[in-house]
Amino acid sequence: MAKIFDMLKNDGRFGRLVDIIQTLGEEKKLEGEGPMTFFAPVDSAWDAIPESNRRMILNDKQMLSHLIDFFTIGGHRCTLEALLARNVVQTVEGNVIAVRKTERGTQVDEAVVLEGNMEAENGIVHVLDSVPFATLWQAFEAYAAG
Repeated sequence: MAKIFDMLKNDGRFGRLVDIIQTLGEEKKLEGEGPMTFFAPVDSAWDAIPESNRRMILNDKQMLSHLIDFFTIGGHRCTLEALLARNVVQTVEGNVIAVRKTERGTQVDEAVVLEGNMEAENGIVHVLDSVPFATLWQAFEAYAAG
């Protein structure tokens, strides 16, 4: 079974995310022992961000690093069921994200889970249809404060 980073790299839906992780040199974080839970936006999620905002985000390594930490829950292999039971979880960055059932499906902040509970050797991955804008805003605030 592959570790989270290798799973993302080999999947085909996460080219932009893999590029970001490699640009930051954070492959080791997602190849670590775990356990961890990782929220992975698909390529179309990044493409949906307005061009000027996307360019600003993708060219700022410090902000990207905050963003990757917002996608990660450390120390836990959380299934969608476990996340829904908790409703709110704390990320590696320290902020919380809401996980809830809606008419659109299971949502992580505003993003919809396209595929959940993808098992990796060191954790579990949940595939998102968008980059949660609450997460983007929190990442920007953390970046601006730091």
